[in-house]
Amino acid sequence: MTADPLDEMLDRSAPARVVPAQADISAMIVAARDETLPRRRRRRRRTALLSGALALLFVGGTGVAVASSDWLWSAGLDDPDRVYTYTSPTWGECELRFSAIDTHNPITDAQVNGIVDDWFATTDVEAAAAPLIPEYLATMEAADASDPSADTDPRRADLNAWTAHEQAVNELIYAELRENGFDSAALAGANTHSQVHCDGEDWGSGE
Repeated sequence: MTADPLDEMLDRSAPARVVPAQADISAMIVAARDETLPRRRRRRRRTALLSGALALLFVGGTGVAVASSDWLWSAGLDDPDRVYTYTSPTWGECELRFSAIDTHNPITDAQVNGIVDDWFATTDVEAAAAPLIPEYLATMEAADASDPSADTDPRRADLNAWTAHEQAVNELIYAELRENGFDSAALAGANTHSQVHCDGEDWGSGE
């Protein structure tokens, strides 16, 4: 049986022991996005991978955000309670879904996911995230300024928007969990993932 390269990469990932600063988180997300986005056009299915921001905040955790033009939702996201919508620069309306959090402890899972579900049910997530978006976008635009390929990639603005909105929501989720007693130590090794679909998404590399 052939091993999945993504599984092997995740298995080799060593858990961190400290929560990174917000600026470092943004930089890591930008780097992860640029490493994993497809470099070649594909005729039918276009897929992009992005390291989950929440995985960086949940010290030691691992997450992957997947976007596919086939509009297939990954496991745990087909009937979500955690949905966030935003408008992308050229891709139009987008839906970003967040999975349950797996802490590998059933009791902790119930507590953590109950907090997050209640937060999504009682919070205007779009309004709460709005003040955070500009800072994330500014971080990525600064990185793009030194990247020659940024000017030739028609997806850039939409990919930046996706990352910024995902990061903002993840920051809010982590803050809510921390306020309820689940800090980075309590969430070490937790797994979660998210996925986005947009009305006019195009995952071609632009090359």
